[in-house]
Amino acid sequence: MFDLRKFLSENQLTIKAQAINEVSIQQLETDFVNTGRISQDDFDKILKASKNDSAFATWLTTRVAGSKNAPAVIKSEDIYKYEEYLDIFKRRKKEYPTSDINQIKTPQQIKAFIEKSVDLLSQEEQDPSAKKGISKTEKFQDLKIGDFSGFSVYMIPKGRKDLYPTSCEIGSGTEWCTASGRTSNYFEGYIEKGPLFIFIDNSDPKNKYQVSFEEEQFMDRYDNPIYSNY
Repeated sequence: MFDLRKFLSENQLTIKAQAINEVSIQQLETDFVNTGRISQDDFDKILKASKNDSAFATWLTTRVAGSKNAPAVIKSEDIYKYEEYLDIFKRRKKEYPTSDINQIKTPQQIKAFIEKSVDLLSQEEQDPSAKKGISKTEKFQDLKIGDFSGFSVYMIPKGRKDLYPTSCEIGSGTEWCTASGRTSNYFEGYIEKGPLFIFIDNSDPKNKYQVSFEEEQFMDRYDNPIYSNY
């Protein structure tokens, strides 16, 4: 039987935080939309970009609306870009000149914030293993090609020698030479010939398999062949 009292006790901090967040957003809408300082359309874009985080929404709203003492420093047409910028700032804020979003105010500071965000996003795009603050499922989402019989299936494309760190992370806990972390030579040899397919058991992530069609190999986590010459 569902125990409402126990649920409220265990989750009261989360519930309070959510309630405060909702009140803050409502007040923000009252202060800026209802007074005509920004349009409802822009406000909706801000909520989407900030993912309804009241702190980020407040920062973004004030930078878009501006004031007598602080002119607008973010264009309405650029609001959508901040969904990515704020996401990576939240995960890697220690790598920015300041970890306090409210200290980023001037055009020069906004410019530096954008440049840092773009650099970090580019770094993560080139090497998914560089992503921080997110689960492996999210980190390697771009390499995931689907699910099969209870396994998540990832593909490291042919020729992507730069993805050796990714191979090591996806293949962690295995005995594969392509994920040893000691030398990239074996990985580069395999990936030069064709893609690598990694199967990860959704019910037991330690249970992994790797397939190389070019090498006619299907290996378990201990690097034992399941079968070959298929």
